Amino acid sequence: MSKIHTAIGRIKNIQEMDFSLPETKQEIFSLLETLCGIIIEQQKEIEELKDEINRMKGEKGRPKLAGKKDGEDKTKHIKKAATEEREAWEKDGKKEKIKIDRIETIKYDRNKLPPDAEFKGYEEKIVQNIEIRTDNVLYRLEKFYSRTERKTYIAETDKSIRETEYGAETKALISSLYYENRVTENKIATFLNSNGLHISEGTVSNILINEESEELGKIKNEIFETGLSSSIYQQIDDTGMKIAGENAYATIVCNEKYTSLFINKSKSRETIQTFLTICLLNLFTVLVGDDAPQFKKLGERFALCWIHEERHYKKLNPILECHRNEVDRVRGEIWEYYKRLKIYKQNPTDEKKSELWDDFDVLFGQKTTYDALNDRLSLTFEKKNELLTVLDYPEVPLHNNLSENGVREIVLKRKISGGVETEKGLKAWENNMSILSTCKKLGVSFYDFMKGVFSKNVTIDLPELIR
Repeated sequence: MSKIHTAIGRIKNIQEMDFSLPETKQEIFSLLETLCGIIIEQQKEIEELKDEINRMKGEKGRPKLAGKKDGEDKTKHIKKAATEEREAWEKDGKKEKIKIDRIETIKYDRNKLPPDAEFKGYEEKIVQNIEIRTDNVLYRLEKFYSRTERKTYIAETDKSIRETEYGAETKALISSLYYENRVTENKIATFLNSNGLHISEGTVSNILINEESEELGKIKNEIFETGLSSSIYQQIDDTGMKIAGENAYATIVCNEKYTSLFINKSKSRETIQTFLTICLLNLFTVLVGDDAPQFKKLGERFALCWIHEERHYKKLNPILECHRNEVDRVRGEIWEYYKRLKIYKQNPTDEKKSELWDDFDVLFGQKTTYDALNDRLSLTFEKKNELLTVLDYPEVPLHNNLSENGVREIVLKRKISGGVETEKGLKAWENNMSILSTCKKLGVSFYDFMKGVFSKNVTIDLPELIR
């Protein structure tokens, strides 16, 4: 009710103001914006309460439909800045990426050539193809019996298939389909059965959860320890999760070289410290994250994500055009300042550092005619030290996109699978998703790596690649 009481007080004060002054006009516009904001907030709350009442009655609430907000079409300079922020991605030559398995030379019928035709080399054409076929093997193990020793001797297969009916390639494919391609267990079993293998959904689940679990856990821990010491900074983010139907949280710790996933029933700072025990040994200096309180005071320094901070301004949705223009102008100034920080990172100097430090005060200490924007500027101003950590550590990123992207992958997997049911399933998710993301960052095939794990012959050293 404080907003309403404040607004009522301002309405009473307007009676005493000189309506010929521009300040009075600004105050009236600002008050109208505030009142509209209160009405919109109350309307939203009323609709949410109605939906909750309907759900309690066993009825369905209103569907949530994504739509374009009023004022969302921002000015050109903001769109340009947002576009420039995206990482430049250029396609390499397609042919350079394609692995050539065999070469066939097609000869031209000499009988159809004129007498003066000269050989000028080859035109090249690549046709991509992949075969899906079984490779079921019947192993005939020689068996001998010694009468004197009363003992039977049987030849041994490779250790990777001694206690299983499925080869490393099949298990690696199952892991790739489930974790990398988000295919459900029953669909994996259906796919394999329709292509000549006989395997149950339960066996698929067992391979995903139990097989090589200790080895995968060891690899994940090695990745984490090596990753923590690979850079002066780490990035962190979390998202909701389900463990046996109960609320839990998945936390991502990463940098550009690796990713580690941790799933817990709580996302408190104390919980995070339990799996960041190694972090407390000063293996890194700066932790980069959003404004969530549980992430702060875990590292020597904390750096806030500029992209998350700017989103607060993007969410402002004023009614009056004069206030929309103010928001557009400020957002444009923020993106210009952000570009200056990027330039500083490439060539840091004491002079630039001092200028950026002082200009932060000018940008976020300004006053506008829009109260909500002023409140937002004040909140950002209070985060100066966290937002400008980059001035002391230029190698630290300005955003938290790496961990946010890692969390997005977990969200997609969670929506399909619904979460985990057991402690073993939880560890399988932690291990495999950590290894998968790390493989992607290092340019390693997850399928090839898992094939090495299941064949008990890992030749790709992920920690060494991180180092």
